[in-house]
Formats: sequence, C-alpha cells, structure tokens
Amino acid sequence: MDHQHQRTSRIGLGGDPECQLCPLCALLRTLSDARPQAVRHLLGAARELALALAAVVESQTEAYDRAATPGGDGLRRIRVE
Repeated sequence: MDHQHQRTSRIGLGGDPECQLCPLCALLRTLSDARPQAVRHLLGAARELALALAAVVESQTEAYDRAATPGGDGLRRIRVE
C-alpha cells in the first residue's frame, strides 16, 4: 500500500483515510496546533532525554566491558582465613 502525504488546508497533513493512522501525520497535526514556544520546549526536552539515554547506554556498556574482562576492574580477591 502506497501512502502519500497529500496537502489539505493544514500544511503537511494528508487528507486520505490512511493519514488518520500515520504516525508522521499525527505528529504534524499535533505540532501544527501547538504554539511555537511549546514546540521548541518539547524539542529541547526530547534532545535532553536522548542525550541522557545515550549517557546511560554508554556507562552500562563500559561497566559490561569491565565485568567481562578478567582482572580488568583493578580489584584483587583477598582470601581471609
């Protein structure tokens, strides 16, 4: 099925029935109704969330790499008798 984004009275929104289910059209419809300041705020928040997620993934990757490397964490087991 070929989905075309046809222009209607609202810029970027399709008039076809498929556009009611299209996530891109839904996003454009939501953003076209919002104030520019709200859109800028939401985009900034989304950017910060993406950066935070990237930092979490990076730290977890480093922790996994340290745990997978024998003796790679700089710790030594001391036997207590």
